[in-house]
Amino acid sequence: MRLTQTFFEDMGFVYLLRYSKNPDVFQGLRGFLRLFSEVVSKGDRVAVKLHMGELGNPNYLRPALVRRVVDLLRELGARPFVTDTTTLYPMARFTEKGYLETAAYNGFTRETVNAPVVIADGAGYEAVSERPARTVMGCRLRKVEVAGAVAEADCMVVLTHFKGHLLAGFGGSLKNVGMGCVTKRSKSDQHVVNRPILDESLCTGCGKCVQSCVYGALKMKGGKPTMDLEKCVSCNMCRITCPNEAWKLQEGSKEKLQVYVAHAASAVSRALEGRVVYVNFIQDVTALCDCRPSGSPRVVEDVGVAASLDPVAVDKASMDLVDNSELLGEFRRFKGRRDVLGSIHGVDGTVQLRAAEKVGLGVMKYEVVEVSFP
Repeated sequence: MRLTQTFFEDMGFVYLLRYSKNPDVFQGLRGFLRLFSEVVSKGDRVAVKLHMGELGNPNYLRPALVRRVVDLLRELGARPFVTDTTTLYPMARFTEKGYLETAAYNGFTRETVNAPVVIADGAGYEAVSERPARTVMGCRLRKVEVAGAVAEADCMVVLTHFKGHLLAGFGGSLKNVGMGCVTKRSKSDQHVVNRPILDESLCTGCGKCVQSCVYGALKMKGGKPTMDLEKCVSCNMCRITCPNEAWKLQEGSKEKLQVYVAHAASAVSRALEGRVVYVNFIQDVTALCDCRPSGSPRVVEDVGVAASLDPVAVDKASMDLVDNSELLGEFRRFKGRRDVLGSIHGVDGTVQLRAAEKVGLGVMKYEVVEVSFP
């Protein structure tokens, strides 16, 4: 497909469906067909990328909304499939089989979403290599393994549950693509900047971190865990499972991860020749991400759906919409802050936006076009 001039003119434009003005959300989503038709042609195999929720997490994107997008794509004559990749950390979505079982448990099956459910990286390593457009802000990522089923698709529609994230401040389209569309190796290559270090003064030698490491990177030596850097993939299970918080992130590592995510996202976009639509569902905006195997409190009331051909613009608009909404419960103490979600986690969430803009993936300056249906 040859991209139209309109496609490039739409960079920086964000189409917004406000729930307060559109009680019929399913009808309102039809307003995004124009964006879809800019990218999707009849007969195209379209990857519908989303996070189908960790087992035990109740806040992931609802299957009915995914089904609606799939049905709209079918109206354009496309052949959509719903997809995500396996995780670096060993929980329910660690393997292809485990993820498919988790997806079904959470309501994502061929019957419910009207499309095949495909784990894009298979066992975790099926991929097509791609390079970021350029490297900036100290990023050393030179190669990205784009998950095979994503790279082989004609185009992609990214459905993102916009929410907070412990390391990135917020999880939006950039994170969904940069981390969610790559293999375990490329996840590890990004998370290497988050490899934890041991504070021995807090370590009791209980060995729980060693037991949690499925990669065999930790062993007990002299009553303390030692790390084999050759085997460590930076999955952070040691840090997560330590009862004494003895494994610590290094200063600045959260910001560095965001830079790597932006570069990986640019490589995924290149693999698809820029034929990607980004849709952020700003609802159930929780403080923590959908990888958490439990619930998390909501930060604001549901806002709506923002869509764009520009992942930087749609993430910046989503961030601003959250910042300008009424905060709930314990999060009211952040009233008046910019980057509320980043503030919750003590990290500057705009780093990923600035890095993505510098590599040419989009622009932070945006214009909102409201989508409305009677």
